[in-house]
Amino acid sequence: MAETSASPDTAQPLGLGDTFRSAGGSLRDGAFARYFWSNALLFFAQGLVLLGAQWLLVDLTDSRTILGLMGGIHAVVVIVLSPAGGIIADRTSRRDLLIVGRVGLAAVAIGMAVIVAIGAAEVWIVLVAVGLEAGFLALSQPATQSYVFDLVGPKRLPTAIALIGMSTGVLSFAGPSLGGPLLALVGAQATYLIGGVGFVVGALLMLTIPIKGRTEAMAASAFSLTADIVETVRHLRRDTLLVWVLMPATFITLFAGAILLLRPVFAKDILEVGPSGFAWLTAAFGLGNFAGSLVVIGLGERLKLKGLVLLVAPLDWCACMILFAVSPWFALSLGVEFLMGISSPFWQVAIMTILQIRVPAELRSRVLAVYFMVLQFMQLNWVYSGILADAIGDRLALLIMGAIPFGLLILMLIFVRPLVTLGSDRNPLVTWTPPDSS
Repeated sequence: MAETSASPDTAQPLGLGDTFRSAGGSLRDGAFARYFWSNALLFFAQGLVLLGAQWLLVDLTDSRTILGLMGGIHAVVVIVLSPAGGIIADRTSRRDLLIVGRVGLAAVAIGMAVIVAIGAAEVWIVLVAVGLEAGFLALSQPATQSYVFDLVGPKRLPTAIALIGMSTGVLSFAGPSLGGPLLALVGAQATYLIGGVGFVVGALLMLTIPIKGRTEAMAASAFSLTADIVETVRHLRRDTLLVWVLMPATFITLFAGAILLLRPVFAKDILEVGPSGFAWLTAAFGLGNFAGSLVVIGLGERLKLKGLVLLVAPLDWCACMILFAVSPWFALSLGVEFLMGISSPFWQVAIMTILQIRVPAELRSRVLAVYFMVLQFMQLNWVYSGILADAIGDRLALLIMGAIPFGLLILMLIFVRPLVTLGSDRNPLVTWTPPDSS
């Protein structure tokens, strides 16, 4: 492919009002709008199912290690299967792959609702269900973002990603807000059942989208799992800045994912606010996510230094995590969760835009699969965070897990200048000439 120093034609309208009108235009695109709502239901359902599984395990065992094992199982399954998911997404109908993933998630969630309702839930059953859910996510998740590119093209990609991030925030707020009372009044079976219905409706919406999404050149070439993985690794070696792009996410997931593990523990044993309080902590994060998404959409293409965003947003996450670890008050913890949530859409939009615009189309899903593998370290982190919390206490464990990546990110901010300037005129996002697409 031809080399160029120019950025792709991804410019958004300069005015704030124009930027929001552009976002509204994306939602008036019938195919993207249906995908948007399908994804919204997916996030809603995932939030409910995760809330139910976490609280169910907290009720079934006092061991932080076993609670962390849930994340470990999820992480290992996704890490093992994500490469295959990325290759399949580059070679087949991404829409159909996403439908299969949603149907599989629905089957697991509804099955767990029945098991909980009849009183047969045990720790090992919950963990097996987590593994099955992870398998369906691993095989379909790389297609989740590359399909957005298929629907909107590079020009509207940042806005489309921000819109999906906003729906994540809204549904992260709505899901736990509903899930808390459901846990208190009905039990975890309700969160599983409603989550399962959400997956089903999301799959039905996907069926109505006519765009299947497939890289024709890759679909026509011979399939070889080993060769495709080797080609992906070679591309990452050629474009070493992509490795630096993935480093902040690696630091966050290796350490700072502990907040997700210990949040229900803090709600139950430290802040003593019960399932409703746990739901509100999660909802405060979701509300912050929503607010951050609105800011990202409003900024549009004015948010140029996406490499810098990749460092500053995780720094906010880690600082909030440290404050959460020492907070003695529920109200302060809610505020910290809100501030932590604000950072998430900045990080997600920046990295998704970089990876999808910088990477050639025939490799897009496979490189995204690498990113999704990195994300799984967040739940793998649950294993040793749980062991550490059992050994030295919840507050100290969370403090350590926030302080380590905070220090590493500061070092990157000082010394890794190519990442800090990524997105500027002198250091554009792209090194190849993308096709003209709307």
